[in-house]
Amino acid sequence: MAAPKTYPRPQPPCDARCRDRLSDLPDGVLGTILSFLPTKEAARAAALARRWRRTFAGVDTISFVQREAHSNDNYTFMGSAQERRSKNGDFIDEVNAALLCRRRCGSHGAPRVFRVNFGCFDCWDRPMLNRWLYSVLNRTAQELHLDLRLQHAATGEHYVGDPRDDGTDVNSDADFPADDDECRAYGHDAHQYKLPRRLFSCATIRTLCLDACSLQPPELLDLPLLETLFLSNIRNSGSSVQRCDNIQRLISSCPRLIDLTLERCGEEDKCFTTPAPDNSYTITVLDKQLHRFAIRCCHNLVRASIDASELREIDYRGAVPSESLLDLHGAHKKISSCSVGFCGKKVYKGEMPRFRKLLDQFTDTRHLHLDSTHLGSDIENKSFTGFPSFPNLVRLELTGYLQIGSIRAMIMILEQAPSIEVLTLFFKPIYQQRFETLWVQLHKLNDEILVPDVSIMCLRNRVKRINLVHYRGHVVQRKVAKLLFSNALVLEQACVVFPRGPQEVQLKLKNEIDGWVVNKSAKTIF
Repeated sequence: MAAPKTYPRPQPPCDARCRDRLSDLPDGVLGTILSFLPTKEAARAAALARRWRRTFAGVDTISFVQREAHSNDNYTFMGSAQERRSKNGDFIDEVNAALLCRRRCGSHGAPRVFRVNFGCFDCWDRPMLNRWLYSVLNRTAQELHLDLRLQHAATGEHYVGDPRDDGTDVNSDADFPADDDECRAYGHDAHQYKLPRRLFSCATIRTLCLDACSLQPPELLDLPLLETLFLSNIRNSGSSVQRCDNIQRLISSCPRLIDLTLERCGEEDKCFTTPAPDNSYTITVLDKQLHRFAIRCCHNLVRASIDASELREIDYRGAVPSESLLDLHGAHKKISSCSVGFCGKKVYKGEMPRFRKLLDQFTDTRHLHLDSTHLGSDIENKSFTGFPSFPNLVRLELTGYLQIGSIRAMIMILEQAPSIEVLTLFFKPIYQQRFETLWVQLHKLNDEILVPDVSIMCLRNRVKRINLVHYRGHVVQRKVAKLLFSNALVLEQACVVFPRGPQEVQLKLKNEIDGWVVNKSAKTIF
């Protein structure tokens, strides 16, 4: 029997197949689509064709981030140069070009999102930043998301009284040349920017992120729609008490606040883990129902009273807090994500009870991230009265330096969390090691790895994904990997991330881990 005859499918005319349907969209829709691209890429769309020439007018996001900061020799440059100008000239030109391009394309309104993050702001940038804010704040917009971060502020690991290598302070007067009178006229910190008064009465602001700004709000504050507030490294010419009063006033003026982050607020020039008695302060957020609350490196904060009835996410980094630091009002059973990190070399013996009481407040969370120097080995101390039970915990992340005690501590944690499905370990590099010694020697991989014979319920019945980040194959890391993979009976995916290093070592580590995975149907990613 002959096969039925088939006919080719009719093709549409060439004009229909080659038609640019994207260009048929209205300019406003095209501008919204381009807003998801980096601002430079969105501006380049004007060069595609004459049809796209004015589409940048509909782009409602102006975002520029200066990734690299110039060094402090910029002040010497400003003091000796005949023309007073900043080293941020190229970055400023890019922002000016984007704002002018919107005007030339016919836009008469302010952008919905305005993000300008300097690498290192200095006094010569003030007039231009004032002009940008005047243009954004004084033109009508339905909503405004404003992000002003004027220096790279790292809140990574630091220790008590950790000075710079040269023994000088980052913001000491030695950084300013003697003949730089114009910069000194702005105060002790020449690169601190005084926010305009108009900003504190802009009724359309929904998001406000400030870093390294001088916060001196007027008597009357009106931010009725502000929902997200991020304050980092806030300073002014007054005392620390006055500075914190200004922060409290700003928080109190936001009736719809749901997301609050305080980072290095109320601190001096250095970040110490021991609070100064004269600079201690409190924060009260009882008249709002926060959904997210974060405190990072605010070591002078002695008490934070918040309404936790709607709190879903909490983020804490600092010294092991006192019992009265977090005063959570209302039933805080909705907290689904909790991140706890400690500044300092370790959690000392006398701080263990306070650490336990801190964790007791978040035992109903589903996502827990612990960032401690020794990756949980501190809680293995005999003075610790037991890790609290987390019956609903689904995702667990541990970050730190791996030690022998970390294995016993990790077993203790896993035994108290029977519902874990995703386990992530982030290994920090060993202190002051050269690149050549960060990796295990190839001949040492022939050593036999012995692990304790334990039966952990969540590993055998629940854990579906294990992530190991910065795995270098040292003895303790290999013991942890073998313990996890050889007991994960229902594992579905294993992801191991190697840092840059010798390929032959990475290949042997990969083969070793493949041999440890007891569930051969699991997907392994390296």
